[in-house]
Amino acid sequence: GQINKFSSNAYNLLDNLLQWARSQTGRIKVNKSQIIICKLVDENFFLLQDKAEEKNIQLINKVDGSLICWADKNMINTVIRNLISNALKFTLENGYIKVVSEDFDDNFVKISVVDNGIGIDEEEIPKLFKITTNFSKEGTNSESGTGLGLILCHEFVEKNDGKIWVESEKDKGSSFNFTLP
Repeated sequence: GQINKFSSNAYNLLDNLLQWARSQTGRIKVNKSQIIICKLVDENFFLLQDKAEEKNIQLINKVDGSLICWADKNMINTVIRNLISNALKFTLENGYIKVVSEDFDDNFVKISVVDNGIGIDEEEIPKLFKITTNFSKEGTNSESGTGLGLILCHEFVEKNDGKIWVESEKDKGSSFNFTLP
């Protein structure tokens, strides 16, 4: 079990580092197409189901099944996976994580990854998406992080003409939100 945990963490770190490095060197191109967000959420829930079961966390997909966005599928898949992984890390046993969609401005939709986890201190929120702060915190079951996942999310959402932000209250949970055309 420990070997699996460590190898999973190492894989996630390596994947984030490689994608971030490719992004920084201009070697990652944005390849936009029509994508079905609900399907990406289902795929990531399937991928992360074991982690959710370890903590008895309920995964809820409330994304409109007919919702189609114009974005790079691989980048947005990485964003969704990172946000769900973070929510799993900071949600206590018997909690929930839900992904919801709603219309935003004229031609945009808002996707939110919402949890009832431990929340984030107000003074820590500005550090989350900045490379200069390398913010990383241990999860509720001592899960480790790299500090790169949210930076990568920020960059990938912006490359797809969206915005990303967080709303959180200490001990009540968080909502990581991003928009896409």
